[in-house]
Amino acid sequence: MYAMLRPPKFLRRDAASKEAGRIAPGQHSLLSYLGPDDEPETVASPARPVQPPAPAPMAWPDISLGMVLSWLWAGKWLVVLFIILGALAGYGFGNFSKPKFTVGSQIFIDPTNLRVVDDDIFASSTQLDMQIYDVESKLRILTSANVLNSVIDALHLDQDPEFSDEGSGAPQSARLDALRALEKHVLAKREENSFVVNLDVWSQSAPKALEIANSIIDNFQDELVKAQADGAGRAATELFSRLDALKNEVAVADDAVQKFKREHNILSSSGELVSSIVANQTNTQLVDAQARAIRARSRYQELSTGSPDNRLDSASIESQTMTALRTQYAAVKRELDAQSAVFGARHPRISAMRPQLEAIQAQIAAEQSRILTAARSELAQAEAALMAQQNQANTMKSVVFGDNDALVQLRQLEREAESKSTVYQAFMARAKQIAERQQINTTNVRVISPPTIPKTRSYPPRTLYLTAGGLFGGFALGCAIAIALGFLSLLSRRSNDEQRA
Repeated sequence: MYAMLRPPKFLRRDAASKEAGRIAPGQHSLLSYLGPDDEPETVASPARPVQPPAPAPMAWPDISLGMVLSWLWAGKWLVVLFIILGALAGYGFGNFSKPKFTVGSQIFIDPTNLRVVDDDIFASSTQLDMQIYDVESKLRILTSANVLNSVIDALHLDQDPEFSDEGSGAPQSARLDALRALEKHVLAKREENSFVVNLDVWSQSAPKALEIANSIIDNFQDELVKAQADGAGRAATELFSRLDALKNEVAVADDAVQKFKREHNILSSSGELVSSIVANQTNTQLVDAQARAIRARSRYQELSTGSPDNRLDSASIESQTMTALRTQYAAVKRELDAQSAVFGARHPRISAMRPQLEAIQAQIAAEQSRILTAARSELAQAEAALMAQQNQANTMKSVVFGDNDALVQLRQLEREAESKSTVYQAFMARAKQIAERQQINTTNVRVISPPTIPKTRSYPPRTLYLTAGGLFGGFALGCAIAIALGFLSLLSRRSNDEQRA
């Protein structure tokens, strides 16, 4: 061991020359412990006898560059051994350790969804903090158990030895192990000051890592769509369940309106009460009856009062028969007057014409009496009709007043029924809209950098780099061990010399 640690002669001579120039008489240098051959000569004082030095406490030795180099030279084979071992270790680690292939992808998650309807049930916030929270929430969904379980089911990772324990016999335990392993293989992080998410997936096989990354992205998008569909479905279900109650309330309100109309005999036509329509018609008929009564009274007065000639003129206006009789009477009267002037009043012809004239006068009187009787009868009928119309108008007034009082309550019932019907129609339209909205995907997620198969493994580094690192590490470790052995040998020899002294 000592022979291996001895430095070369040129190093020992150089060290001896340096020590001889600065060591006082009677003291020993560190090189005095290197061996019996080539020891440096001690210089003794001729004036005084040499006395043994007094024992001194042990001090930390002085180490020079030459000593370190001598130790390294003595342990050169040890350094070479560690260099070879380090290179072999790096080469073996690079070739025999399990590789990791990492697949990266970038996903742009827009916090504002696509707007397909004006009043969507999923509102989008314009505040930056809320948008960041939304993106962070979707980032958690990207690595959630639902997405990873879907990936496990799609790729059967619970049967893959990389993700499951072969000794686990229970399917549920294998699935849980696969989930825990897959969580360690996935890393998702949002880039600062952006809505871009970096997704990294690693596996021992590059195609498998690519397949897992694509499956995670697909199931993540499906999960977002499913979340929206579930939310819209719940809203639609709640609305449809509420529609049944609203429908019953609308039916009850309509029945109350119709029942109130039947109880109060309220009929309507074109939005107007029938009683009001009848009252308007009755008032119109009353005015007509008053006009007919006035005309009948005027005619009767003309036929019953005044001079005979005026009565006959009025009767002639009313009857064509009276006009014809008067014309015939005038003709016979003219002829009688002419004959009387020619033949005299006692002429037989005149006597024969007088009965004819009297007969015509009798017919005129009878016709005049008949016209007067008809006028009297018409007047009586007109007055009776006028009285009946007045009674009916009075009756309709009472009916209209009663209907107007009932109409106040009816309008209240109709307003309640209309409001419930409006709410029911709004809920029904909204429920149908949300049911259709459930079928529409409005998520705004885009893959801006799709995953691709990596060309090299991400872990461990390349074998060349590991071998070079092993060489350097073995060299450094060998040098450290060689220096440590030389230093320990130096301490040991100095301790032995001090004990002998």
